[in-house]
Amino acid sequence: MSRFSASDAAFSGFRLVRENLKAIAIWAAVMTVLSIISNVLAIQFFGPKLEALMSYVSDNANPDPEEFFRRAADLTPLMLWSLPYSLVVNGVIFAALNRLVLRPQDSRFAYLRLGKQELRQAAVWVLTSLILMGVLFVGSLVSGFLAALGGPTGAFLGLLGMAGSACAVVYLAVRLSFAPAVTFETDKVTIFKSLPETKGIFWSLLGAYLLAVVMSIIVVLLIWTIVSAVGLIASGDLSATGKMLRADTSSLQAYFTPAGIVQALFSGLISILTTLIVFGPAPTIYRELKGGAPSATPGGGW
Repeated sequence: MSRFSASDAAFSGFRLVRENLKAIAIWAAVMTVLSIISNVLAIQFFGPKLEALMSYVSDNANPDPEEFFRRAADLTPLMLWSLPYSLVVNGVIFAALNRLVLRPQDSRFAYLRLGKQELRQAAVWVLTSLILMGVLFVGSLVSGFLAALGGPTGAFLGLLGMAGSACAVVYLAVRLSFAPAVTFETDKVTIFKSLPETKGIFWSLLGAYLLAVVMSIIVVLLIWTIVSAVGLIASGDLSATGKMLRADTSSLQAYFTPAGIVQALFSGLISILTTLIVFGPAPTIYRELKGGAPSATPGGGW
């Protein structure tokens, strides 16, 4: 039986924002600055190639895989640089989120740090992603084998296999959702110790997470409505404002239009809000299940 309210947990991200406005504002400002710097560097060195890939994808409903990978290959150096950057940034943000929820008294530097805890959070996300991708890959292989049997039966079994692998990924993602919180609490990179913590509450967790995702979509749509209105006022160009969801990355001059500047200024806020709304419930539920005072006793990894 569930020991927490799924509906209350789904809105925990909003409560975190309301109760920590100063810290969240600092997070949003930091993310905005980092986003602008990374975009400037990417456009400066890979602008035309990046715009060519994005234009090809947006202009083709069914892009040719060979052509897509050919264009993407030109951006390999950018991808190699973006991966460690994303891991560090995500590690910092998710460590700050867990610190805010599990150790609210440790509020120095608006809960932001760069150390072992942040590296552990990055490692947890890498390992969890690899596990989920591995399950999906195995499921795809099994589905392909079943579909190769041919006929209606093979097609049905292949479709059933794909649906099963997707369900397995969702199930594992929910069962492993406490891994970042457990890792933060124990100071050890921990993945599978999330399983006993989520035992018997899968459906309540799934409901809370789905509701949080829906709420994040609504928030993003509302923010983009505001951004579009501000961009229209700043640029006076309705057609340019309509393209704000995909900025022109061909050059810095094309990127930093009035509408583009408005988009860049809101990028950090959107990123932080969606992170808090979608991922805030997991550590909040974990803390509630632990009685509101999680133990700080280190444990073994995994």
